[in-house]
Amino acid sequence: MKKIVFVFTILAFYSCNQSLEDKIAGKWNFESVDSKILDVSELRYKNSNVNLSNLLGSSFYETNYLFFQKQKSYRGVLGVYNGIYTDGNWSFNENDSIVSFTENRITKPFLKIKSVSDKELRFNLVSKHPTIVNLMDFVFVKENEELSNSKFDYTQKQFNLWRKAPDEPEDLNQISKRVKQCLEYSVMYLKYNLEQKKSSVSLKEISFLPFNFYDNGIELKESDELQKWDNLFFSNVDALNGREIIRQIIRTDFSLPEDKSGLELNIYILEEIKNRIK
Repeated sequence: MKKIVFVFTILAFYSCNQSLEDKIAGKWNFESVDSKILDVSELRYKNSNVNLSNLLGSSFYETNYLFFQKQKSYRGVLGVYNGIYTDGNWSFNENDSIVSFTENRITKPFLKIKSVSDKELRFNLVSKHPTIVNLMDFVFVKENEELSNSKFDYTQKQFNLWRKAPDEPEDLNQISKRVKQCLEYSVMYLKYNLEQKKSSVSLKEISFLPFNFYDNGIELKESDELQKWDNLFFSNVDALNGREIIRQIIRTDFSLPEDKSGLELNIYILEEIKNRIK
C-alpha cells in the first residue's frame, strides 16, 4: 500500500513540475471556440439574434488539430472546413507564452497560450492587425494515443496533399489523383483507429468523403450533402467529376467479404475503390 501511495506522489510531483513547454507537447484536437465578439458592439449586427459564438465554434473547425512533437517539429491542420496542412518546427517563449512556427525557413509567432493542462489547451491566434480571431479563445483537447509510434500516422504530409485546393480547373487525371489522395488518407485514419482497438471511431475526420458509412457498407451521399467534398476541388464541376469516378467503380462488380467487422469492411471498401482508380 505504501508503494502505491509513493508512486502516486511521484506522479503528482512530476505533473506539477512539468514546464509549460513539456505540457504543450502532444496531439491536440479542436474542441470548441469561445468568442467575446458579441460583447463588442461595433463588431456585431444591430438587433441580431444570431449567436456568433456558436456559429464560429461549429463544424467549421472540427477537423483542426496541432501535433507538437518533443523534438520541436510540428504538424497540424488549421482553418475552416478541411483546413490547411502545415508542418515545420515550433518554439515556445515562456516570457510571453507565445508559440512560434517555423515553416519554409520563416518564423512567425502564431498562438498565445492562455492556459494548458494535461487535458486542455486554450489559446488566441497572434496577429499584428486586430481582427475577429483576436477575440476568439480556441480550446483544444489532448489525444491520448501516440501517433509517432504508429505506422498508420495519418498526420504525415504525404497523406494530406489533398487539403490544398487547386487554383485552376484540373483535368481528369489530376482529379483522379486528388480522389486517390483523399481515399489514402481516409484508409490510414481508419487503420490507425483499428490498430488502437477503439470501441468507437469518430468519422468527422473523413466526413468530407461523398459517403455515408454503415456497418454493412457505404452509400453515396445525395447532392445536397456534398459541401465538404465540393470544397476540395476548384469548382463544383470538378467535384462532380471526382464523385462520378467513385460512382462508376461502385457500380462495377464489387463483392464484399463476410468475415469483417464494420470498421474493417469500410477500410476494405475504401482501399478497393482507391486501387481501382486508374
